[in-house]
Amino acid sequence: MIGAPARLLAMLAFAAATQVAAAGDRFVPDDPFFVVANIRQVMPDESLRARLSNWRAEPAAEAPAVALVDALLERARTLREPSYVGRAEAVLAPVVSRAGAGAAARRLYAETLQYRHDFGAAEALLDQILQATPRDAAARTQRASVRLVRGDFAGARGDCAQLVTVGGGDSVVGMACLAEAYAGSGQFEQAQTLLQTFPVNPASQTAAHAYLLTVRAELHERAHDLNGAIADYGAALRLAPRDDSIRAALADALAARGNAHDAGALLDVERPSLALLVRHALLAEGAQRTALRQRAAAWLALEAARGDAVHNREAAMLALGAGDARVALAAAQANFAVQKELPDVRVLARAAVAAQDVAAQESLRAWLRSTGFTDAVAESILSGASRG
Repeated sequence: MIGAPARLLAMLAFAAATQVAAAGDRFVPDDPFFVVANIRQVMPDESLRARLSNWRAEPAAEAPAVALVDALLERARTLREPSYVGRAEAVLAPVVSRAGAGAAARRLYAETLQYRHDFGAAEALLDQILQATPRDAAARTQRASVRLVRGDFAGARGDCAQLVTVGGGDSVVGMACLAEAYAGSGQFEQAQTLLQTFPVNPASQTAAHAYLLTVRAELHERAHDLNGAIADYGAALRLAPRDDSIRAALADALAARGNAHDAGALLDVERPSLALLVRHALLAEGAQRTALRQRAAAWLALEAARGDAVHNREAAMLALGAGDARVALAAAQANFAVQKELPDVRVLARAAVAAQDVAAQESLRAWLRSTGFTDAVAESILSGASRG
């Protein structure tokens, strides 16, 4: 799962698109109550049926495909149902493969690639759009998100700076994005100053304001100001209550402050994403902990069986909770090769220390030094290991 700021920046809800497993690799969960697919959730409603009908009438036309995919991805976000993403990708693949495909179709297709963690392909597609139309603010915002996830803070800074000049909501997004890029590249104090001095209407109810609050919360968290982080994450979640990345970040901050009960209550939602499920399992006790761990493990096994992009961050967290440091480190390293946000840094630090892998610890220290990425918690974990 993508971390809260970049995830909100790109309006993402899930990490992987659904693919069909080969018949010989069918996954059979141990838990008879494990939900492999929620049929009720993927049945089309009246609005979606109309878009499906328009697309089927002209399957080669771009406009009906774009309208259908836009609706599918919106349902993926709001219903926490990843199968919609796979359907969206299948609809768009033949459209974007044709010469002259429109920017809207390619942006949406890049979003499906982000869902399954194919960030390199997504960025390449967005590069093409921006080469042809440099003023496409949506594509620039999306590319900035991809670059932040991948740890390309210099590249993201260029995109964010251009968004600041656009005005309106894009300038709010650009300023928050710029602060996030600064914080990842050795300019943490400048990042804090940007967000402290940027004028924002406190009554604003926009997604842009939610993103700014989320970035500000993460900076508080990285400075080990948990109270400030919790206040801003909470405000952001009230503006974007269906965003699981914000919910997960708030739960992490609450747990770190010692409010495990509040964190667990926050994670106890209908149809939780894997990120929420794993966190809930780690905070639960007794039979509930066992049941939640089994559900999370079954989810990961299902991803592997279907050939989906595996949630390696959550796999590492689950393994750490079980005391399996070597498995945790392997998953954390695989995850860090793809995405380099705050939760990725922290889970890799914890796994490297738990596994007593000096080389892995030094590799992360070298990355922190080379980028200037600042996080008090990760630094404390690694420095504790070096003292030990």
